[in-house]
Amino acid sequence: MDPLHQAIDHDRAEREFLRWVILLALWHARPYGCSEHVIMGACRDIPIRVTFDQVRQEIHSLGKRGLVDVKNDAPIWSAELSASGEAVVDYRADCPSDIARPNRW
Repeated sequence: MDPLHQAIDHDRAEREFLRWVILLALWHARPYGCSEHVIMGACRDIPIRVTFDQVRQEIHSLGKRGLVDVKNDAPIWSAELSASGEAVVDYRADCPSDIARPNRW
């Protein structure tokens, strides 16, 4: 394996990108939020191969940081972008280092 592939942690990069995709999906679903099914649809359209468990883990992670408001109504989860999450997506606030937000132009 070449050194470049050894230096990149693909699993970590996919998690960080998934967090950004979730924030973007919730940005477009404002002010209502959306269910995990809609987020999964966004992931499949990109395409990212993820499971509902992975989406739930990342929604939960974003919720613990205050970027999304999570509604865990079993069996379906939903989330809504918080004011802090909106500021991150809108480039008005610093982005946590483990979210793959692209650089502003």
